[in-house]
Amino acid sequence: MTRLYWILPILLVCVCAQAKSYRVLAEDNWPPFSYVENGRLQGVSVDLVRAALEIESSEVELLQVPYLRCLALTAIGKEPGCFNSAKNQELIEKYVFPEEHLFRSRGLIVTNRHVKKTKPIRSLRELEGETVAHPSGFPFGKDFDDNKKILKQFTANDMTSLKLVVTGRINYAAIDEMVLYYYLERNPQFRGKVATVLELTNEPIYVHLSRSHPQSRELKEKLDRGLRKLKASNDYARIMQRWLGKDIPLDNFR
Repeated sequence: MTRLYWILPILLVCVCAQAKSYRVLAEDNWPPFSYVENGRLQGVSVDLVRAALEIESSEVELLQVPYLRCLALTAIGKEPGCFNSAKNQELIEKYVFPEEHLFRSRGLIVTNRHVKKTKPIRSLRELEGETVAHPSGFPFGKDFDDNKKILKQFTANDMTSLKLVVTGRINYAAIDEMVLYYYLERNPQFRGKVATVLELTNEPIYVHLSRSHPQSRELKEKLDRGLRKLKASNDYARIMQRWLGKDIPLDNFR
């Protein structure tokens, strides 16, 4: 009996010392943010969420799902959180957002450097009558999306859009800045051939949280504290540079 009383407090300490675990949904097809390759979930957002919760002595189980399912499961309260989401009015009415974003996303119009020299573009109106490649279903702001005079050529992915611009088959492409750096880092043959002509959008991207799941409030607090500490450390830059290259303009994303 004496031995049992001696062991029991130790067991209780071990249980209490275990890190709190949260399950968060991650979209499975948006490189370099969050995507599945060779059966493994990876990306900038994946690393940032893991690092932020690790700072808060918490564990995270990331479940890869298509983005629409990610939204639906969080909306009905089945799961506490999901990424990656912009903070627009429609989503604010359905979800809770942390104060801290993961990063800023800038939508750009890019062109072949030769085209930029021969035809400067200073506004969206000057793109009217021009063909612009971009992935189907990806928004680049109301002014661009609703302008029917800009001829959109939908592509399977951003890599296809970049190839069309680099080879001169299309003069312009709409692409997220972080996606651009990701592909330039992995395709050195593109470097020096692509120039930015316009910024379309600039918005923060978040983990959004359920309004009804019992873990949501606690998860929000941990994400806010963890991301705040992460951004103040060298680890935030290290994660970004791992995915986008060492010469990226880090302040564009922080």
